[in-house]
Amino acid sequence: MKVRNPLASLGVTMLGALSLTILASVPVLFIPFWELGLFYLALAAFFVGAFAGRSSLLGSLGFAGATVGGFAGVSLFLVLFQPAGWPSGWEYLFGLGLGGLCGLGGMATGKLGLRRVEKMVESMPRVRRCMRCGAKVGITARKCWSCKGYLPPT
Repeated sequence: MKVRNPLASLGVTMLGALSLTILASVPVLFIPFWELGLFYLALAAFFVGAFAGRSSLLGSLGFAGATVGGFAGVSLFLVLFQPAGWPSGWEYLFGLGLGGLCGLGGMATGKLGLRRVEKMVESMPRVRRCMRCGAKVGITARKCWSCKGYLPPT
């Protein structure tokens, strides 16, 4: 398993939440009542955030990335494709609320990424310490890199 840059995972989470939010918002155009469409968008935003948050390494990065991406996606969708019957002028407020719900979903599954990091650390090669100076050396090292002392065989 490869360790990634946390900022790269934030960007991937933001892009994933943005694109998936726009894609998940399309069925709202076919729902006749705007209250029902808002309920659908709230559920869809949470699950989009949960899906997008899986690509982040930490829960806080999942929350931040999914919030920004969800807000941008919902706001962009409502500005471009204002569904019939929706109140005008409330697009950014709806976007902020639904982006927050998207962020909660991202935080819920972003914490799961920490378990992946713990698994990677467990699978890394073990190290041991030099008995003379305490420096960490490889498991198969014969001499300490720090004090040049010989190490007992493993």
